[in-house]
Amino acid sequence: MAVEVINWKSNTDFYSKGMWQIYFACFIAFFNSAINGYDLSIFNNLAAFQSFGQTFVGAPDFQKNSDKYALTGAILQVGSIVGCFFVGFTSDYLGRRGAMITGSLLIIAGVILELSTTNLDIFILGRFVIGFGVVQVTTSAPTYTVEVAHPQFRSQAGAIYNTGWNVGAIPASIILLAMSYIDSQTNKFSWQLPVGVQAVFSGIVLIGCFFIPESPRWLMSKGREEEARKFLVHYHGNDKEDHPIVEFTMNEMRDALADEARSNSASYTALFTGRAMLYRSGLILAIAFFSQYAGSWLASGFTTITNKQFGFNTLEQQLGLSIGTAILGFIFSQLGSAYVDKLGRRAMLLYGTIAYTVCWVVVLICLQVYNNDLSQTGVGIFGWVVEQIFSMIYSFTWTPLNALYPVEILPFSARAKGMAMCQLLINASGIIQTYVFVYGVNAFDWKFDAFYCVFNAFAAVVIYFTFVETKGYTLERIDEIFNDPNPVKKSLADRTVVTVDQKMAEKA
Repeated sequence: MAVEVINWKSNTDFYSKGMWQIYFACFIAFFNSAINGYDLSIFNNLAAFQSFGQTFVGAPDFQKNSDKYALTGAILQVGSIVGCFFVGFTSDYLGRRGAMITGSLLIIAGVILELSTTNLDIFILGRFVIGFGVVQVTTSAPTYTVEVAHPQFRSQAGAIYNTGWNVGAIPASIILLAMSYIDSQTNKFSWQLPVGVQAVFSGIVLIGCFFIPESPRWLMSKGREEEARKFLVHYHGNDKEDHPIVEFTMNEMRDALADEARSNSASYTALFTGRAMLYRSGLILAIAFFSQYAGSWLASGFTTITNKQFGFNTLEQQLGLSIGTAILGFIFSQLGSAYVDKLGRRAMLLYGTIAYTVCWVVVLICLQVYNNDLSQTGVGIFGWVVEQIFSMIYSFTWTPLNALYPVEILPFSARAKGMAMCQLLINASGIIQTYVFVYGVNAFDWKFDAFYCVFNAFAAVVIYFTFVETKGYTLERIDEIFNDPNPVKKSLADRTVVTVDQKMAEKA
């Protein structure tokens, strides 16, 4: 049986004042992803600075102090995990904007703690506070983006959101490279400037949140139906009360909230109640671990370590190459965002995972040849190039969908809590990577890459049998997929395109 896909283009002016205001709102939310990318890119490479090591452990090489290095890196994820138990409250009760404001204030407070101390324990506390704030913004911002965006570009807006990771990573890499030229054991400015710039992104979000509207779906859930309607009229309906998208979306939201109220899906236990919700939660689990253990953590977050394996030994070389990696990541993540509706979510994730599994096999072979014979510099360089191809494929496929796909598959009343669970799982995997994998890389060096060959092959099999296609569905109608006995088959059924006017005529 064919699935109806709604064409929203009719009667919509995408250059109206209201639409430009929505573009601005999505732009502000976008900076929350940049916050995350900046921090993760900064610390792992900042630890290679002599000034940072001298300040906090009294020795220029902080990375060799595995215990302190691992703890300082992992504490950000610990803060995020603790924050996950509060983000459901902030996002559901304070609103999506309220959660972004709260998170931004916490991140700025954490940065102030980091800059005001030469004591490692206080610095670690600052990173914990930042982690607590980061999870507030990275849970609420993608949800906000998808809920306020016009249905015609909802997919692209949600996909572009996570590409902000590279918008944070690029300036991080450039600043680190610039500071590496003035780094010395006594020049604290070389590590303080990169740390302080993080507050700039949060400041933009904090100020911007006072100029953007609240999510209409959140307003509906609080019984503020008239405000939700005004949002749709102004921002989606070109200020026309009788615009077909207004009544259609209001009906969709009413029906979805009524169904969810009957199923008691507002509590955390609802994430594990019933076959449909268990299926969704299983996908959330898979998304969290498959996205984090693909190898991007090693290829982009620890460039000072990985680039050395390929024969690039100076800090300037390593940081310079990381700029190129970040720029390529941004370009290919933007391309991926443009193709989420053309290629489909499931196809991008499946074929992308298969492709970069092959890349890791090639990288492992090159590293073995080069490290057994250091004169084989050409093989080392080729291995590095293939690793960059991995990063491009990952950026094209997983980066745009890592935030969009979880938001889409969760029903509204479980969305904030489901995204909190997703962030909890992502940060739990981050702790394992930062705290445990560091020892694995130190112990096995390049041989550790074999893990990514095996894990990604496993991920491809799971994606093939379980991941559904959400392309073409409204947020409210995605329930149809999970209520079907065979969700994957249902999601891949043939599509029939109809206009919103036709759907309203059917209801009339």
